Amino acid sequence: MTRRGLLGASAAAVAADLMPCGPAAAGEPVAVTLPRTVQWDMTAGGDPSRPHRIFASWPETPPPPEGWPVLYLLDGNSVFGTAAEAMRVVGGHGAAAGIPPALVVAIGYPTEKAFDQSRRARDYTPPAAGAPSGTGGADAFLDFIEGDLKPEVERRFRVDRGRQTLFGHSYGGLFVLHALFTRCGAFQRYVAASPSIWWQDRAILDEERRFTEALPPEAAGRSLLVTVGGNELQAPPGERSDPAREERRRKARMEENARELAERLAALVPRGPAVRFVTFAGENHGSVIPAAVSRAVAVALRR
Repeated sequence: MTRRGLLGASAAAVAADLMPCGPAAAGEPVAVTLPRTVQWDMTAGGDPSRPHRIFASWPETPPPPEGWPVLYLLDGNSVFGTAAEAMRVVGGHGAAAGIPPALVVAIGYPTEKAFDQSRRARDYTPPAAGAPSGTGGADAFLDFIEGDLKPEVERRFRVDRGRQTLFGHSYGGLFVLHALFTRCGAFQRYVAASPSIWWQDRAILDEERRFTEALPPEAAGRSLLVTVGGNELQAPPGERSDPAREERRRKARMEENARELAERLAALVPRGPAVRFVTFAGENHGSVIPAAVSRAVAVALRR
């Protein structure tokens, strides 16, 4: 991948000013690139107001006859590097044991920031009565993944359609649940990390109810991993004390909501998906992300 392709236009211009253009002399800094990675921009349904930046990392080994498994991740700007490196290390060990590594595809936005809060609020939240303006676009976003992104990924890479995993954190975890409940056949494995079940008075539970009342036939062949941080109520380091914000965290019931949902869905086996619940001790809502991504890599690689 070129330096400009990895960093983006503005960051690459800064790097060009700071780094030598030719071969580096001993001790001189050079740009760091991730091996076997690429990024490209797409618009959802050809709508220029809905741009997405796609990041992809492919294994060192050739794809098996059936193609590579695929790990799709939301919040691509923040998690792609973590996932790509985890897959390179863990997937490399697996390949030595005869387990094919997976393709990593992260879905982000054309920004230098780790998160585009307004876009993710629109794309990751499901439709719900009384929801705030600028939210509730999860169905359109899922249409983009299914109708635009997956065909483009399959055009570029040989993939195994029978081993596709979807990962999301926070609002992204909420979207993962929405995808499972409304289009169970879209992926085989789902990883909902610290899902925002609290959103809009827990509207996602209405979707859960409809899902469980009429389980689709393919539900029995799906798996769901739900993860949370053991300190979800804890403020991030450096945050000023704010009683109102602390009260909102308490009412969100992040860990309790996630555990209760996982227990309800686990009771559906064998007709429903195989469900696991994991708590990462000592991690708060933000610090848990690398651990959750690492676990998603393991899910994607599992036979």
